[in-house]
Amino acid sequence: MKKFLALVLVFVLSLGTVAFAADFKDMPDDWSTSALEAAVANGLLGGNGGYIYPSDNMTRAEMATIMVRACGAIDEANISGYTDVKPEDWFYASMAKAVAMGAFTGSDNKLNPESPITRQEAFLVLSRVFGLYADKDDLKAIDAFKDGEKVAEWAKEGVAAIISSGYVAGADGYLNPLNNISRAEFAVVMDRLVKYYIDDAAAEIPTDGNVMIRVPGVALDKLETSNVVILGDGMGKEDITIADANMTGKLVVRAGKKVSVSGNLGGVSIAASGITLEGDPHKIKHIHVCKGSTFSAPLIMLTEPSEK
Repeated sequence: MKKFLALVLVFVLSLGTVAFAADFKDMPDDWSTSALEAAVANGLLGGNGGYIYPSDNMTRAEMATIMVRACGAIDEANISGYTDVKPEDWFYASMAKAVAMGAFTGSDNKLNPESPITRQEAFLVLSRVFGLYADKDDLKAIDAFKDGEKVAEWAKEGVAAIISSGYVAGADGYLNPLNNISRAEFAVVMDRLVKYYIDDAAAEIPTDGNVMIRVPGVALDKLETSNVVILGDGMGKEDITIADANMTGKLVVRAGKKVSVSGNLGGVSIAASGITLEGDPHKIKHIHVCKGSTFSAPLIMLTEPSEK
């Protein structure tokens, strides 16, 4: 029997045992409750000592771990050149994978793993991982916030992409880009970004929410959906073919070496390097390819070859 596994959030900040939402003494009753409860119900937010700490700031290392697990990333970059990470650190492997993913780059030879991550930093990371990009009109969306001028120049495209995609709306007209992001806030954003995680190659692809696929071999031919489908790193480096699809949402590609698509697609975003996308540009409404990857349209023969 085909099945799908709905994992609303990869939010692992401890190695505690699986708990139920009711077990947490500090589970809030507010705008973040459903996202936090979903994370707990899926066994991905374990908390510690009976507390879930929804208001605690998230560190860069914790977010790196979440991104790695969310996408099923395996490859590790050489991060020995960074001066603030050591092989014995609990987050070393996660940081190495996050760098390989292109999620984190650091600065001044530092990754600052134990520093709290700000909202604009988190939004920039999410835009990289989920292939979200902003055009000139999208950048204007930042100006609609009372504190839009506080968004750093280097973060504007990522922040604008998150806003224009509808994943972040701010509060009371403020975006608070320089504030640290809390566990609860991040749970809500991730809940909007991804509803289902697929870890079974025989799974059916749900069509009522955004989907992250983290294993190879999932059947994608003739898929019909208006939501976002993400080919996560866990699908590996093998070639991927999607035939006769009707995807009016967006396909985000982080896996594969050559990805061939046919059918009607609302958009395709290549969000990782080393990937070649092949498809008919007339059948894809929007195409965005990140640095290090390429798009190749098939050769269309316009006339019959002459006889020799």
